[in-house]
Formats: sequence, C-alpha cells, structure tokens
Amino acid sequence: MTRLAISTLIAVCVFAGHAGAQSFPERPITLINPYAAGGPADLLARTIADGMSEALGRPVVVENRPGAGTAIGARAVVQAKPDGYTLFIGGSPSHVITPALMKDANYDGIAGFSPIATVADVPNVLVAPPSRPYKTVKELVAAARAADGKLTFASVGVGSIPQFLGVLLQLRANVKLVEVPYRGGQPAAVDLLGGRVDMAFLNAPAVLSHVRSGGLRALAVAAPARIKSLPDTPTMPEARFPDVTMSTWYGISAPAGTPREVVGRLHAAIAQTLGAQKTKEKIESQGAQIFFKGPEDYAAYLKADAKLMLELIKAANMTPK
Repeated sequence: MTRLAISTLIAVCVFAGHAGAQSFPERPITLINPYAAGGPADLLARTIADGMSEALGRPVVVENRPGAGTAIGARAVVQAKPDGYTLFIGGSPSHVITPALMKDANYDGIAGFSPIATVADVPNVLVAPPSRPYKTVKELVAAARAADGKLTFASVGVGSIPQFLGVLLQLRANVKLVEVPYRGGQPAAVDLLGGRVDMAFLNAPAVLSHVRSGGLRALAVAAPARIKSLPDTPTMPEARFPDVTMSTWYGISAPAGTPREVVGRLHAAIAQTLGAQKTKEKIESQGAQIFFKGPEDYAAYLKADAKLMLELIKAANMTPK
C-alpha cells in the first residue's frame, strides 16, 4: 500500500507539472532589464515584450533595474522563483563580465540562469578619423607597429565590449595600443570626430551617421558577415582577423531551475515574436539585428562567450574590485 501511495503521488505531481505548463502563463510576466530606460537594451526589451504579450495572451511588462554594472537586475532574477514569471534580458556584461570583475556581485551569471533564447545583437565597427592615413585594417596595424605603442584607442569603460575588442585586436595583431577610457559611446565618438584619439570599436548606431557624413572612416565591422547599414565595409575576418568578431548581444533567460516545459513555451513565444516582420523592422531600425538561438544553443554560446571574455580579462590584467 505504501508503494502504491508513493507511485500515485508521483503520477499526480507529474500530471500537475504538465498541466501547469500547458496553462502557463496565468498572470503577467516581468522582464527585468538591468539598464536604464531609453537606451538600446530598453528599446529592444520593450519590442520583445510587446511581441511576447501578443503570443502568450498575457502582458509581459519591462521593469528597469539599472545599477552596479547590471548586478542589481541580474541578482533580482537569480533570486526569483523559477516559475517563468520573472525573466531577464542581458548579454556579456551581465552574464560574464560583472560576475568576474565585481567582488560583491553575489550571483553566477551562467549557473544562475536558464537560457531561453538569444534575440538580437548590435554590431561594432572599427572607426578612425579621416585625418589618419590608414584606410584599411592592414594599414592600421602597420601604423600601430610603426608608432611603437603610441596609437590610442577609445573605450567606454572597464569591461565594455569596445575595450575588449581593443584588447583582442592587440593580441591577434601583436601590437600595442594606448587605451583612452570614456563614460560612453557618444563622448568617445566626439573625440574621434575631433581627431583626439586614433581609433575605436563602437556600436554601429553610435557611428553610422558620422560614417555616412564622412566625419568618421569605417575600416571594418567586427562581425562574421557584412551588415546592411554598411554594405561596403569589410568585416574583420575579411581583413584576416577571423576571431576579432564581438557584438553587443542580448538574450532572454529565466532563473535556474525553471521547468523545461515553461522554458519551451517562452521560447516559442520569442520565436513567434522574432518571426514577425514588424518586429524585424523595428529591431533593425534601432541599429540592431535579429540573432536567434534556442535554449541549448544559447547555453553553448554563453559558455563560449565566457571563455573568450575571461581570456581577455586575464590578458588585460583586470582584477575584481
């Protein structure tokens, strides 16, 4: 009788789990964005949330929790109940860089999450003032070697993608550059326009208008393929630097331990959202592009991204603070 009772209890629990997944969601879902309102991540989060709301038949509400290098928002999700009602939009900074460089981050950026899907990325472009003599990556590398460590590159802070791309270029090209940190892409672009720094890897939306007007020269896109907004600009792989490809990517995840059935339901809603032409047009109008991977592929991509980022953190002699 005891065995029968246990077997019955297990069967009831399994059935309840499937029934719960089939009825999910029964209430609004919160998508936590670890960045401030109005920025690229916020616009993307709201675009995805709108599409998911339609697909799921329940509101998906974006909640901004900026601060502490994305740690505040990330911790809130890691500590949330793993039931699919609290989601997170993030990328390399929140999943890899902040946990590695912040002593009191207090969360695991990989083990603390259940990956659902990557959604979009923003390409980075290697740009230089038109007053500089180099017009290609090859010429830039030659100029850097001739300058013997005096050429400068702009970054947008410790642990930023522009900084890591600058470090990666130095490693792969075997050159030395001087980093000039800025508080954001806009002030970095201003000094590039004024010729006060020699080069930078910056998000395409931040430099696109300057490239088109001739204020900046685009040498290469740090992506595997050319981008629609700069079709005549070669890629870093075309310039014989195949692994100097690093975008600002975004993915959506849930707390670790979220049931697979619920992850699958959320994944299907995201796939439907990204498959809509209006979503694609809106994302591309924000200077991003759709970058879609399912749960397993997202998990593998995140681990590979972490491996590269940790290599760069070590190469740049960065230590937790």
